Amino acid sequence: MSFRYPVLLVAAHGTQHPGSVPGGMFCAQLQRLLPGFDIRLAFLRNAPTVGNVLQSVSQEPGLDVLLFPLFFARSSIVSDELPALTSRAGLEPNRLLPSASYLPGFVNMLANRVITRLASGGNSRGDGEKTAVFLVSHGQKRETCSSPEMCELRNSVAQVLTHHEIHNVQLDGQPSLADWRDLTNCRKALFVPLFAGDGLHCRQDIPDGIDVRPDEIANILAPVGTWQELSSLLVDHLHRCHAHSVAEGGLPRSAVEWGADHVTA
Repeated sequence: MSFRYPVLLVAAHGTQHPGSVPGGMFCAQLQRLLPGFDIRLAFLRNAPTVGNVLQSVSQEPGLDVLLFPLFFARSSIVSDELPALTSRAGLEPNRLLPSASYLPGFVNMLANRVITRLASGGNSRGDGEKTAVFLVSHGQKRETCSSPEMCELRNSVAQVLTHHEIHNVQLDGQPSLADWRDLTNCRKALFVPLFAGDGLHCRQDIPDGIDVRPDEIANILAPVGTWQELSSLLVDHLHRCHAHSVAEGGLPRSAVEWGADHVTA
């Protein structure tokens, strides 16, 4: 099956903070990589809602729709809510793509970005002191420990890096970002925000939670959802698994580029 008018709908959580568009940069990057696609962004908790957009595009003749969850944890949203919305819109189950952290190459992408940043000297005093790496997720207040998926991600990244000072922390829930010092003896740290965009959480809440002291060095990567590499991973996944149906959408043969870290303003 092939089609001439492919729609790729990116589903993000949403935010109540004005001016923040989680997933906006990701969609802009996708549109450059997939000029033949209609890239759309919708939210679970804000307008336009994923359900409304799915219902709308599924009723337009000649359109074929793929749904990508821009999520980094396999919560009930990913495992239950999005499949239900996809089914309600009359789409086949295979139109729901893997969520961000389940894209092939995601672990290597994280590891390569961390390696690049550490090698750049941004965390180096020149004294050989080790750097602790923290994967920062949102979490939920009721959580008393990291989810199995976050622990698996941490272990996978640590295996690739052969770096044992890697920890999971959360804005809400435990282990808390604010308690990062309790997890390590290192006073040099690199924080990796597993977030869709550079909104208030990444610009204010994460720096406030770290609360770096004069005797510490703390660097924060741009949120993973803004990385060019992530959009490239999705394009390569589409090429491998959906090339028969997206050939007319202008997929490049390969899009992955391991770039330097983006700077969050």
